Amino acid sequence: MVITLQQATPARLHHLHIVSDDPQQLAAFYRARLGLEDVESPDDRIVLTGPSRAVEISDSRSGRLPHSGFVLNSTQELDRLRQRLTMNDVQCLPTDSVLYWSGAFMIRDPQGRLVSFGLAADGPQRNGMPGRLQHTVFQTTELERVIAFYTEVIGFSISDEVVDDSGKPMVVFMRSDDEHHTLAFFQGSQNVWDHHCYETSEWNDIRDWGDLFAKAEVPIFFGPGRHGPGNNLFFMVTDSDGNRLEFSAELAHVSVDDAPGVWPHGERTLNSWGRAWIRT
Repeated sequence: MVITLQQATPARLHHLHIVSDDPQQLAAFYRARLGLEDVESPDDRIVLTGPSRAVEISDSRSGRLPHSGFVLNSTQELDRLRQRLTMNDVQCLPTDSVLYWSGAFMIRDPQGRLVSFGLAADGPQRNGMPGRLQHTVFQTTELERVIAFYTEVIGFSISDEVVDDSGKPMVVFMRSDDEHHTLAFFQGSQNVWDHHCYETSEWNDIRDWGDLFAKAEVPIFFGPGRHGPGNNLFFMVTDSDGNRLEFSAELAHVSVDDAPGVWPHGERTLNSWGRAWIRT
């Protein structure tokens, strides 16, 4: 029996490391549009934090690779996770970031994506619009292989699957704590980053974020609407590099013993209010 993150070592998405050909322009977007402010970094990484959200930005010529950063609740839980991964023959590599206390580590999934785990370092208190970094999503050419790694090796739990007419999974939503998903994968024709999401407090926050982007002439490209899996309200925009950002409210919570839901692959599943963005 797999001991899940939700049961033994709950983890939440804490920050993203983004690689950009124009890091200064991308940083300017996140400062202006998401209310992030600079944190001093010992190297050339741009580190920006806001209320419950943070991002590191590196120049694509630096040799650094993008990754998702998760945090756990205690040193004991972090050590427990490291031991579990090591026993499963996963190499845990040391990683450094001003957003983590010492002891953080990084792993690679079967397709080379990087994921880090650590304890959140103390930082300056930030005020601003509610929007907690909550989940990130990828497209993959090997959905079953990737999902097996994240569930059987790391300990993520499947909350919902979207399947085609033959019953083959096309999208899998996974949780690492009580929220419906902190990580998801779409079956696609390439291995790319799909989007990342900021969870707000209520529907009125969705309105306010929409007004903010409208004032800046940043158009919504998907939504507003409501997802089937997760039942959350949402809309999506893009940053200056074309990375997709989602703003969400009312994301469902899932109990440890809840069985995964199964949804048909179609527009109504991805957006019960109307048209959807279907990955290919």
